[in-house]
Amino acid sequence: MVMAFTVIRAIDDSPKELTMKCLSFGVLLLSLLLAACQSARAQRVAPVLVVPADELSRDPSLSPPAAFRSSPSPQPSPTNYTSVPHSTPSPVIVPEKTTYNSCNVEGMFIAITFDDGPNPELTPRLLDMLKERDIKATFFVVGKNAEEYPSIVARMAQEGHEVANHSWSHPALTKLGVESFRKQIENTNDAIAKATGKRPVLMRPPYGATNAGLNKRLSEQFGLKVILWSVDPLDWKYRNSNRVYTSIVQNTRPGSIILAHDIHATTVAAMPSTLDALLAKGYKFVTVSELIAMEIPPQLVRKDPAAATAPPQ
Repeated sequence: MVMAFTVIRAIDDSPKELTMKCLSFGVLLLSLLLAACQSARAQRVAPVLVVPADELSRDPSLSPPAAFRSSPSPQPSPTNYTSVPHSTPSPVIVPEKTTYNSCNVEGMFIAITFDDGPNPELTPRLLDMLKERDIKATFFVVGKNAEEYPSIVARMAQEGHEVANHSWSHPALTKLGVESFRKQIENTNDAIAKATGKRPVLMRPPYGATNAGLNKRLSEQFGLKVILWSVDPLDWKYRNSNRVYTSIVQNTRPGSIILAHDIHATTVAAMPSTLDALLAKGYKFVTVSELIAMEIPPQLVRKDPAAATAPPQ
């Protein structure tokens, strides 16, 4: 009201008086604004810190008293994560092989095999040659011969050779009925077991005549692996010792399974030079079962080029 009254009175004054009154009014207004600011500042009261009496004498190197320690910030509770099990890939199941004509091996290992015996004259002579060189072979015996000459079969096993099934009477197994086939296998197994005390685990079909169904029966019904060959000197056809020697020495590779027959005089006569030549090239003789046990995946085999290219000794 004072301001309004002052303004009304100013209308009736002279210009000089009006100017003075405006100045006075401005000063008054400024004073009011300053007073308002001071009043607002006075309302902001600073907090008062009360220091305990013993704090004034406390060693500054000590930690502050409990009353002045800041409370630890609450830690978030650990999250319980549920571990998700990693799925383990199922192992790749490789079907077990039931037939072999050679093996992938690392090293100069080979197997030499002899079919159709035992022969009462030639087989003991061959066993002497093998023993002299500390060579182990595999003999695929014909059942009726094994039954007739059990002492020779027993000697084979006693000297570390492997004795295996080559049928009872050497027929083409693919042409036999179920019962005839069974007798050819079982009777031969029995003759071998009687002579050696051990049943065979390998079988070579006469003439190499076999098929997938026959191989499956031999595996599932009799527990026999079918063994063919990778080196064939055709010694049954060509009765020539030099030809037997050359064919075997030139065609043998690491992992080879060599076919020969201990019922032919020319084959047995070729063995001393043939065995010596293979030994000179660094080959190591093992039984067929031992060779199979050495087999490794083909991509891991390190072939020795010298074994493939070295000339006959």
